[in-house]
Amino acid sequence: MKVTGFLVAVLLASPGRAGDIELGLPVVCTFGTDCWIQQYADHDPSADARDYHCGQQTYDDHDGTDFRVLNTASKVDVVASSEGIVKALRDGVDDRLVKTDADRDQMKSRECGNGVVIDHADGWQTQYCHLRKGSVAIKAGDRITAGAKLGQVGFSGMAAFPHVHLLVRHRGEVHDPFGGKPNGDANCTAAGGNLWNTTAAKALAYRDGDILEAAFYDAPPQLNDLETAKVESGKPQPSWPTIVATLWAINLSAGDRIDVTLQGPAGLVATNMATLDRNKAQYLLFAGRKKPKGGWPSGTYTGSATVTHDGMIRLRREWQAVIQ
Repeated sequence: MKVTGFLVAVLLASPGRAGDIELGLPVVCTFGTDCWIQQYADHDPSADARDYHCGQQTYDDHDGTDFRVLNTASKVDVVASSEGIVKALRDGVDDRLVKTDADRDQMKSRECGNGVVIDHADGWQTQYCHLRKGSVAIKAGDRITAGAKLGQVGFSGMAAFPHVHLLVRHRGEVHDPFGGKPNGDANCTAAGGNLWNTTAAKALAYRDGDILEAAFYDAPPQLNDLETAKVESGKPQPSWPTIVATLWAINLSAGDRIDVTLQGPAGLVATNMATLDRNKAQYLLFAGRKKPKGGWPSGTYTGSATVTHDGMIRLRREWQAVIQ
């Protein structure tokens, strides 16, 4: 997504040089547990897409970094990555997941949704998009410190999932905080260096795909219901009509094989497998069984999920629950 609208018009052209800014984490969460990077900036100037690591966790012309949360009910604070002065902000745009062309048309000129722009020293600027409606906690002209609360992760503007889109500029030119410039190098050499501080760089180490959730449900869940928190996972109960072991993963690649298995007492087992024919920004797979006529046998129920590529394990998760 290229951010357009009111926030783009406030760029500064003050002098500076690359490397003068050091960025902290823009969200208050634990990466890999309750927040994840869904998409990086695209470094490939062609119609193809490559992230800074030469992976494909991006899409053509994406110019920032998308820090996602699990679902639309997740409340995660967005904070300033560095000290500075609030240059511009917007609040009041409804939170609404964009799914159709009609949705996208409604977001023209408001792609960023609710957002904040902060001016930093030496011509640097950070921009935070898709904040939750009504959560913006600062005002234009405020001088703020690194880590100051700006708002909460939302899904306003051109947002297909709940996240904050972080955009970094230097003298009006977009930079990837992981190194280099978006659309600048098909070989993704990341010339220009990493802008993250030590703590952030460690937390944001590149991950080759991620598991958002591996859990039990009482019915086969739909992706939209997971994204909007209309269904909840839980511990299997004797009253459940089905037990469904579910994997919800992001940033999977063509050729990945996904296996999901449910195992229980008295030889109960269910399996499901899929091999991806193309890259998937997110993917859902489950395996389940209906309740036997005599009810669920007492004992331990185990769910397991594995993502492999060319025989090598990329992701793996196992989880258990007991029915007394």
